[in-house]
Amino acid sequence: MARVAVGMSGGVDSSVAALLLLEQGYDVFGVTLRVLPPLSSDYDPEKDESVLRARAVAERLGIEHFVAVCDDAFTDRVLKRCHSDFAGARTPNPCCYCNRYVKFGWMLDFALEHGADFLSTGHYVNVKEVGGVRRLFKGRDAAKDQSYFLFGVPDSAMARVMTPLGGMEKSEVRAMAAKHGFENASASDSQDICFDIYGDDYTAFLQERFGRMTRPGNFVTADGKILKSHEGYHRYTVGQRKGLGVALGVPAFVQSVNPETGDILVTADKSAVSASEVRIQNCEWHGINPATGAAYAAGDTFECEGMVRYRQRPTRCMVKILEDGCALASFEQSQFAVTPGQCAVFYDGDMVLGGGWIVR
Repeated sequence: MARVAVGMSGGVDSSVAALLLLEQGYDVFGVTLRVLPPLSSDYDPEKDESVLRARAVAERLGIEHFVAVCDDAFTDRVLKRCHSDFAGARTPNPCCYCNRYVKFGWMLDFALEHGADFLSTGHYVNVKEVGGVRRLFKGRDAAKDQSYFLFGVPDSAMARVMTPLGGMEKSEVRAMAAKHGFENASASDSQDICFDIYGDDYTAFLQERFGRMTRPGNFVTADGKILKSHEGYHRYTVGQRKGLGVALGVPAFVQSVNPETGDILVTADKSAVSASEVRIQNCEWHGINPATGAAYAAGDTFECEGMVRYRQRPTRCMVKILEDGCALASFEQSQFAVTPGQCAVFYDGDMVLGGGWIVR
């Protein structure tokens, strides 16, 4: 009987994932990560609300439950990277960092050390074997599909991953939770729950902990006209229209940010905020290239579908893998608001081919 660790956040998705695996006959235990540094010296992770919710579900299911404190790993792999991104006028994607390095990195190692054969989560994705390699696919529920955020999980880790919710709709998951009396059956979904403890503006925490990462500056036009000042460029991202407070007579968009001067270039020309070529770095590719019969490598060129932000409709593109973990994607249709720091992810149908972090 395979032993499976389930990453339990206290939410309905991971709770039902544990239930399903139990019903399938696996030897299941739960793991709840405490990723954030304590706010005070008397903080007790065992009494954290998410820990208590997860433990209550584990007790109802009759499975072991562990609290794994990995705030050092989360600080190094997620918080510091987000701080660096903001400092470089990039818009960070903390979920992609966390999935790659913490959930399917640190937590997977923790699970294996505690005798697990596999790690399961409540992600709405599918994992299927293709050519002898376990590959990542989109989930059945298109509105909840999270494959975009898991593109960076390497094949070596994916070989140990189980995702029992991949073939389910969210409504089915809630119904199953309610049927089994889970208190979280109707709880609302959390967004960026890792940062909730710091309130609405976690950037203030990042600056307090790691130092200044932004500077004030001006909103400017391409011809050098100063429109107004701002208090910090970390509050704005490429393509942003709302909340700028600048008057051009027509809607204005953020075109780019200069971290050296703090100036934010705005434009009324939406096409100026679009690009057909996207350069990415720190790429992760999966499986083998069918054209070569070998792992994807520098010099490979292939056609696929790509997306430069979550919930975007994939667009046909040609990808060329470059040296040093970089790649260049040429899209058939110009992409709006290609944002440095975000991720470009590529698909063959529902199967994830790989992706990387956008440079420009």
